[in-house]
Amino acid sequence: MKTAKVYGMDFTPIVLKQLVIDCGIVQTALTEQMRDEMGVEVSRPTINLCLNRGYIPGTMPKFSEAMELIVGRNSQAVEWLGARGLRLNDIWCPLGKDLRDAKAAGHGKRIARGRHRALTAPDASEQKIINKEVEMITQEAIRHFKMFRNPFIDDIQKDTDVYMSDEHRYIEASMLDAAKHGGFLAIIGEVGSGKSVMRRKVVEALKRDSDTLIIYPQMIDKGRLTAGSICDAIILDVSSEKCRCKLEDKTRQVQRLLLDRAKSGYKACLIVEEAHDLKVQTLKFLKRFYELEDGYKKLLGIILIGQTELKHMFNEAQNVDMREVIRRVQVAEIRGLNGHLREYLEVKFRRVGVKQISDIFTDDAFEALSRRLTSNSRDGRSKISHAYPLTVNNYTARALNLACEMGEPKISGEVVDAI
Repeated sequence: MKTAKVYGMDFTPIVLKQLVIDCGIVQTALTEQMRDEMGVEVSRPTINLCLNRGYIPGTMPKFSEAMELIVGRNSQAVEWLGARGLRLNDIWCPLGKDLRDAKAAGHGKRIARGRHRALTAPDASEQKIINKEVEMITQEAIRHFKMFRNPFIDDIQKDTDVYMSDEHRYIEASMLDAAKHGGFLAIIGEVGSGKSVMRRKVVEALKRDSDTLIIYPQMIDKGRLTAGSICDAIILDVSSEKCRCKLEDKTRQVQRLLLDRAKSGYKACLIVEEAHDLKVQTLKFLKRFYELEDGYKKLLGIILIGQTELKHMFNEAQNVDMREVIRRVQVAEIRGLNGHLREYLEVKFRRVGVKQISDIFTDDAFEALSRRLTSNSRDGRSKISHAYPLTVNNYTARALNLACEMGEPKISGEVVDAI
């Protein structure tokens, strides 16, 4: 079979694809079985290309034999073949119309939908799973695309290295406003959505202004953060005083210090990362700190940064005892990069000497990547974007490696679909 321009092969699903759909065999599981059987690395894109285009890698002479052994050991697959009068080596035949329309007993509507999708999209034969595993770009791929290093390693050295969409600018402005004017703000985002990057950017901006004191609790386990430890963080970060022992004394010390700093023209902002680990009682304590005032002026701004679990904590219907906090906190959520993937990747690749993003990606690749990183909600009524920076980086790395492996000069939509 062809090994270099496999994406030039026609999209022609083979019998093995229908067998995999009807027998409920997940491609990732099939990939692992092939690795175990052959004793060599077999990638999921290779399995995808096999099912959808009949591709058999020329560097793996025992690929067909291993696949037939795996299918032959699966009693359900053997029964499926027998019911259709097929032999084991018929799994490599193109998917004919008669077989395509055959009913898969016992598999219901899900299989019917899967069969329909299998005939229209390369990766539609299984429920979409967003792979969050980190993949490194190989040295071969870096040379293939004429980059001098990985664009996603140590990729933020200054403000201009941070991609900012209109949504990101709004969140940055909200954080700066909360810090300077005594706001109570929660920034919520999935793992890898760029929360820590946003925090670093805002902290650098506040440091340049030099009139905002940043309070940053260092306790690693935020689940153990208490009113006392918050008092300690404030005292240590805004003064050189020793923390008092009793909580009442600490509270008075905090209020005095914040009031003194405010009269000297300083503002104070408490930033808590991993805020999704905070206990309900601690969140209530934070509301008390937020209420520290000098007349009409708030003495302390509070910014919470956490994962989506924090959003659930702010659901008043589920946490009615949190309503005093929920009704005061402003929530800003970092969403996916869908619609901005090209601009985001331009920033990343420009740092490693790529002048034109079109030297790396074809125009349809961005749409394919957006589609690949979008799934349906559980009820099927809405779309969920998983196009967060970390996930986009990982999928781009996989696409770079795969395109290099297949000898493709650019990442195309077809390459992305095969990831």
